[in-house]
Amino acid sequence: MNTNRSLRLMKFAVLALVTVCFGASLANAQEVQGKFNLPFETHWGNAVLAPGDYSFRLNFSGGSPDYTVLTREQDQTETIVMASTRSHSSSGKSGLIVERHGDRGTVRTLRLAEAGLVIYYPAAKAQPPMLAEGPKLIQRIPILLAQK
Repeated sequence: MNTNRSLRLMKFAVLALVTVCFGASLANAQEVQGKFNLPFETHWGNAVLAPGDYSFRLNFSGGSPDYTVLTREQDQTETIVMASTRSHSSSGKSGLIVERHGDRGTVRTLRLAEAGLVIYYPAAKAQPPMLAEGPKLIQRIPILLAQK
């Protein structure tokens, strides 16, 4: 009987601990939303985005962003992009930092000055370098953050 009571007490303690930990992670979870316009085809992680208007939701908790959900306004197509790392910075303007390659681009950074975040995205799998590659142009695409 005493062993049975101890087992129930142990199960209750473990359940309470799990609930507290899960609740704390939910309390720390944050979401940032915004909109932007891509004037050219853009690679973002492994996704290839057509030109057009997009909205995004960036979900993060703890050390680094979990994912970014991009929604194309024209057809409501959603794309999920995993982030690699983040840092804290409230300096500079919010925007997408895109590395241009002719008529295409690759998102390297999402800067959210109002939220104090800079999120870095890995480049897609590298293509073999060209022997006579031209200079790379870095372009900032403005974003509009949603007010909560």
